[in-house]
Amino acid sequence: MRQIGVIRWLVCVSGTLLAAAGVFAQAPTPAQTPTAAQSESPRAAPAVGKFITVDGGKLWYEECGAANPGTSVVLLHDGLVDSITWDGVWEPLCTKYHLVRYDRRGYGRSDPAKTPFVPEDDLYKIMREVHMDRAIIMGNSSGGGLALDFALAHPDMVEALFLIGPTVHGMASSDYFNERATKNSAPMDRGDVKAAAKNWSEDRFIFGGEAPSARKQLFDALVQNPQVLKAGGALEIRPSPPTAMRLTQIRVPTLVLVGEDDIADVFAFSGAIEAALPIVTFEVWKDTGHLIQIQRPAEVVARFNRFVSQTTRKEFPLTDLQLAVYAGLYSVFNRTGTVTVQDHHLVLEFPGDPYYWLFPSSETKFFLRTDDGDIEFMKDAGGKVVEMALHYSDGSVIHCARIDAAAPH
Repeated sequence: MRQIGVIRWLVCVSGTLLAAAGVFAQAPTPAQTPTAAQSESPRAAPAVGKFITVDGGKLWYEECGAANPGTSVVLLHDGLVDSITWDGVWEPLCTKYHLVRYDRRGYGRSDPAKTPFVPEDDLYKIMREVHMDRAIIMGNSSGGGLALDFALAHPDMVEALFLIGPTVHGMASSDYFNERATKNSAPMDRGDVKAAAKNWSEDRFIFGGEAPSARKQLFDALVQNPQVLKAGGALEIRPSPPTAMRLTQIRVPTLVLVGEDDIADVFAFSGAIEAALPIVTFEVWKDTGHLIQIQRPAEVVARFNRFVSQTTRKEFPLTDLQLAVYAGLYSVFNRTGTVTVQDHHLVLEFPGDPYYWLFPSSETKFFLRTDDGDIEFMKDAGGKVVEMALHYSDGSVIHCARIDAAAPH
């Protein structure tokens, strides 16, 4: 029950089976395949924000682009640094979207938690404060975990999820993961902030390669705000039943990005998301680690803009009866694809593959929320559906004949 960004087709060419790059995959771009050679952007100027009162204290937040029509976006920081983690993407995104970021309890300029609290409630209050009824949520690490929790608690307020190295609450971390964190933060026990900041900024999972600019940015942020190294989540009230057991209930388009140098636990979390969500793409970016938004801010912005264009594409209204005329079997290379109607949408299925949910852009054309390209159903002079045409993003087309009993003979 999921849709992925790259559809793996088996193509028979000169008797050799080749794995095609994808029906809708376009040629790699810097946004899709970032490299170490691409420069890291400098940190933005200090933010000027406001405070909102919540139970137990105040939260600092910053808003921009309120006059921009269309898409609203919430940025949720990780568990290592506060909202400055988004400095490199803030200004570019502010020019296009209504944007808000905030320091979670105990981070940056926000008060620490003194009593148990529900993080989803804080996010809800922030969104209401800035008049966001519905938003795309971009979350990194534990911020990604909060985004998933919020999507379950308030599904009507989430348009899509853009997750970078996310966690999943309800999935245990490995001993290796926990021991590494304890070791990195150990100097804080003797008040040595710079030693702890050095450990984290030089951690091999945080950034890919040398990344001197990104590592210095992280070091400076931790030295300036050492309280984040003690924030933790001990007083956070997590969802019950846990999110890990309810991922299949999240039905919004989702993109998961993971740096190839990130720790194995993050790959496990991301794999669970990919396996459970119906409409999801999972990408691994080379030459980067856990804090992709710091090391590759320009590429994150470009990929996010493309994601927004896909997830906000308008659907053409079709009834189940109109959709049903396309249900049937289609020959795609040496495979048979089955088109059915489920939950008021067309679903394309291949044996052993996940489902691909199709969204109408016209009476005969459909698209996928997490990839480029279109599917078009062709009719004969009598109005019967005779084939399914797969339109690549490069302009090429694959014609797939209808082969079930309902097809004309």
